[in-house]
Amino acid sequence: MPSPIKHHKPATLNVNGTLRPLANRTGRDADPRRLLPLKSAAWQRLRAIVLTDEPLCRVCHQQGRVVPATDVDHDDGNPGNNDRDNLVALCHSCHSRKTAQDHGGKVHYGCDAQGRPLDPNHEWNREKSPATDLARPSASIRARVRS
Repeated sequence: MPSPIKHHKPATLNVNGTLRPLANRTGRDADPRRLLPLKSAAWQRLRAIVLTDEPLCRVCHQQGRVVPATDVDHDDGNPGNNDRDNLVALCHSCHSRKTAQDHGGKVHYGCDAQGRPLDPNHEWNREKSPATDLARPSASIRARVRS
């Protein structure tokens, strides 16, 4: 006699018909500090407000470039702090750079057309101390000091 046909059960049900717990959250949603899941309607509305208020990438705009913002970043790095003042509109490459830097990664910014480094933390872009602003002695004064 042939065996009875087994019916497929949905993946969310246990054998006894009770619901299975959802799988553990992964990736960016796994951070326990995150109050709004990234796919939730509330986060999508908040993201749309930020991108409407600030349509250009803030970092690129500070560097004189016009690049549309595509990502919303938590400025203080805390995904639970969804205050409007803490949310920054960035282009994808600036957001990726900032996130990598926040997680301890080595970040390369490159140079502008004149060869100056774009990294705001590069030693050439840091504010100089008053001691380094002093004029260097001329060649004739250095020659007199040596003799």
